[in-house]
Amino acid sequence: MSGDDVFPDRDMSHRDKIEFMLEREGWALDAVAARTDIDPPLPRYAYTVGFEDRFDFPELCLFGLTPVACRGLFGLVADALAGGTDLPIGAPFIGLLDGGQPCALLPVDATASVGLFPALAEHHTRAREAPEAYRMVQLAWPDPAGALPWEPHFAGELAPVQLLLGEPPT
Repeated sequence: MSGDDVFPDRDMSHRDKIEFMLEREGWALDAVAARTDIDPPLPRYAYTVGFEDRFDFPELCLFGLTPVACRGLFGLVADALAGGTDLPIGAPFIGLLDGGQPCALLPVDATASVGLFPALAEHHTRAREAPEAYRMVQLAWPDPAGALPWEPHFAGELAPVQLLLGEPPT
C-alpha cells in the first residue's frame, strides 16, 4: 500500500469500505455520482453513515460538491460535535464555515428519502433495524456571495446543483 491509498485493498467491496471507515473514524462517507439520465437530473451528493452512533447527532447529506469537499465539511461538523459544540438544526447559523459564511442543517424526512442513501439503509438493516431508522439533516451551503439556496438572491447557476431535501427555514 502506498502512502496515498485511502483503503488497504483497492478491490474492497463497497460495504467493506464503509466498514473500514467506520472502524477507523467512527463514521463513514458514501458519495453518489450525478444522474444525468433522469429528468430532472440528480446532482452528485454524499452522506454519512455512523454520525448518529458516534455523536448522537443526525446523519448528514450534502448536494452538489465533490466528495473531497463533502468530506471536509463533514469533518468540520464531526470536529465541532466531538468538541462539544451544540449545532442548531433548522435555522441558518454562522461559525462552522470560514469567513463568516452562513450554513444550515435542514431536517430530512428519512422515510421519503431512504432510497437516496443505500449504504445507510443497509447499515440499519444489518443492525436489525428498519432501513429508514435514522435521523438526517442536509448541510445547506452558501453561494460565493453568502446567500443560501432558499434566499431570492442565491446564485441561479447553483440552484440545480444544491437540491434541497430538507425544508428551508421560514
